[in-house]
Amino acid sequence: MVRNPVSSYEFPVIGSIAALATLLAAYWVFDSAMAQKSIFKMQQQGEYKIRYAFPVLPGIVIQDPSYIQTKHGNKLLTDGWWQYARKINYTADWIQSCMWAISGGFVTPITYFYPAFFLAVLTHRCGRDFEKCARKYGEDWEEYCKVVKYKFIPGIY
Repeated sequence: MVRNPVSSYEFPVIGSIAALATLLAAYWVFDSAMAQKSIFKMQQQGEYKIRYAFPVLPGIVIQDPSYIQTKHGNKLLTDGWWQYARKINYTADWIQSCMWAISGGFVTPITYFYPAFFLAVLTHRCGRDFEKCARKYGEDWEEYCKVVKYKFIPGIY
C-alpha cells in the first residue's frame, strides 16, 4: 500500500460500506458464537451469572438450547450459531481476515497470503479436532455430525 497510489486500493463508498458491514457482521457472529458456547457451558454447570463486560452483543444467550447429551458426559451444543457449522467461529474469523486483505486492494497478491494461509490452518485444525472428537465421543459424534452437517463453512464444507 505504501508503494502504490491511494487510488489503487480505494473503493467506491458503497464498496467500503459493504466491506465494513461484512467485517462487523463477521465479528458479531464470531463474538456471539463464542459467548453462546461459553454461556451454555456455564448454564450447564449452574454457574451462569449475567456479566456486562464489553462488548455485550445481542444473541449471546440461547434460551432452552438444544444439545446432544453424550455418553462421555459432555453436552454438544446444536443451537444458536452452532447449528449451522461445527466450527462457525472459524468461519467468521476467516471472513474477517478476508475483509482485512480486501482493504489492501487488488494490486498485489501479498495481502491475500494471510487469509489463504489462515484457511489452510483452520481446515487442518478442523480435521484434527474432528478426529479427536470422533475418538472421544464415538457414536455420539456421528449423531452430532448428522445434526450439524457442516464442518466449517455452512452449505459448502
